[in-house]
Amino acid sequence: MQLTEKFFTGKRDIKADTVLEHCRIINVNTKEILNADIAIESGYIVGIGDVSGLRDASTRIIDVNNNYVSPGLLDGHVHFESSMVTLSRFAGKALEYGTTGIVIDPHEIANVLGRRGIELVMEEAKSLALNIFVAVSSCVPATPFETSGASLDTADVQALMENEMVVGLGEVMDFPAVLSGDASKLAMIQAARERRLVVDGHAPGLSGLDLWGYMAAGISSDHESLVYEEALEKLRLGMKLMLREGSAAKSLENFLPRLLEEGVSLENVFFVTDDKHPEDLLAGYMDSIVRKAIALGLDPLDAISMCTVNTARHYRIDHLVGSISIGRRADLVILDDLEGFSIHSVIAGGALIEAQTPVFNYPDYVFDTIRYREIKPQDLQIIYAPNSCVSVNVIKVFPDRIFTEKENAKLVTDESGILLPDTNRDILTTAVIDRHGKNGNIGLGFINGFGLKSGAFAQSIGHDSHNVVVTGTDHANMALAANTIKEMKGGIVLVKDSEVLDSLSLPFAGLLSPDPVEDVAMELDRLHGRIKEMGCTLPAPFITHSFIALPVIPKLRLTDMGLFDVERFEMIEVIIGTKK
Repeated sequence: MQLTEKFFTGKRDIKADTVLEHCRIINVNTKEILNADIAIESGYIVGIGDVSGLRDASTRIIDVNNNYVSPGLLDGHVHFESSMVTLSRFAGKALEYGTTGIVIDPHEIANVLGRRGIELVMEEAKSLALNIFVAVSSCVPATPFETSGASLDTADVQALMENEMVVGLGEVMDFPAVLSGDASKLAMIQAARERRLVVDGHAPGLSGLDLWGYMAAGISSDHESLVYEEALEKLRLGMKLMLREGSAAKSLENFLPRLLEEGVSLENVFFVTDDKHPEDLLAGYMDSIVRKAIALGLDPLDAISMCTVNTARHYRIDHLVGSISIGRRADLVILDDLEGFSIHSVIAGGALIEAQTPVFNYPDYVFDTIRYREIKPQDLQIIYAPNSCVSVNVIKVFPDRIFTEKENAKLVTDESGILLPDTNRDILTTAVIDRHGKNGNIGLGFINGFGLKSGAFAQSIGHDSHNVVVTGTDHANMALAANTIKEMKGGIVLVKDSEVLDSLSLPFAGLLSPDPVEDVAMELDRLHGRIKEMGCTLPAPFITHSFIALPVIPKLRLTDMGLFDVERFEMIEVIIGTKK
């Protein structure tokens, strides 16, 4: 007999399998603390208050000892692939830190493996105690100016939307397509709205008439505001504001204090990470955001609400999760301290979480995604007139930012006409290689901001199409790095003096490791140390490197098709004044 049937037999003979006694319940429905017991049956909350009538001899009693009990935390938007571990590994660590539900947009997997990749992720999710909700990827690939391993058309998106895990259409990054009335993009949005699913946005810098048009298409949220005024405009127009505090981009300190100072309602604001890298995941998850929000002046009950019920209401899943309410899933976080949000223990689906990770068998095809030919040094060279000095467009990167600037610089060619990098001015050669075996494209350019003095490094994480990105001080070491990535079936590699210095293997779609988060984080930490020895000055070089190829974030990017000016939304030449 199902739980709902037990309630409506007329006998009211339901008995709880678990009761939590002496709780101080954080009630996000009314923003108050309730002294009460909680009764749980079959993973759902069936009683709050005096639940003595729901007990029998078989009921398990847990004395909470007057500790606070919070609803399980929710991450409203995350690409779990950024953790570099499989969903099962990610879920185990998330639960440990009190996050009992996540909304994933698996477009990293989708860009490599397509629809079957998303279906595989959803199949894996069924085996997990973590609540997995899915926003179907809307932009695979993100733009037509790159080569992805797969694509999702309207039929694919509609088919995926039939899965019960799906709560929305994932971030619509290609806002020019929306504003130009692209039939395929609008059909995806309409398919979501017909199913009463939300449509999430991705619109950095969009305002005024363009923002109105974007929202009029049915897009209801955004996590990409560049400045506070932009975020406030979106809120005032009716968008839900995702306050992002991830590994690659952070907005809490810039936005939250001003929202509080100006008395802006936070009902339509909730927390997301977007990206959570392995070393950061070991230090906490959504719990760390709640703590930071409280430290910035937010009332603890408001902070918890913004990480629970606000998120659930946006995705229309508040009948399942997001609060300690009758009929909701028994996802609970028991706290030693409210102000510090110090976690004592976590209950997911009515049971205390367990440390072991479920075993999920992955098909062979996920480990066969690096398919380019052998790369030679000359493949990575830009040739011009010998012994010339030319003006070039240069990608400028910054610490802890995923946005870039467009700069100009003078570079020289040697006697063979090879355009050379200039390590004295921190101008390195960079390349993006089609790794999906589609066309053999190699996009070439120059980049400033890494500080590398010798050698090269490469990685198969290159948002969002995940072509191989390689950067270095010379073409020979760059070629070795790229070829080593292929041999490894994906990952990150450092090369110096024509030898592989160190590497991290990520064989699952060239993005993920099946190993524990702790192991991956340790290896990544070692790589960070090694690349600093090579002269790199960025605090998170591999994160910054991974976003070089993303042509939907301003200002200048490099894809396998070449240099891309995001503001003009068109390809441009590396050497200024030349034409193809």
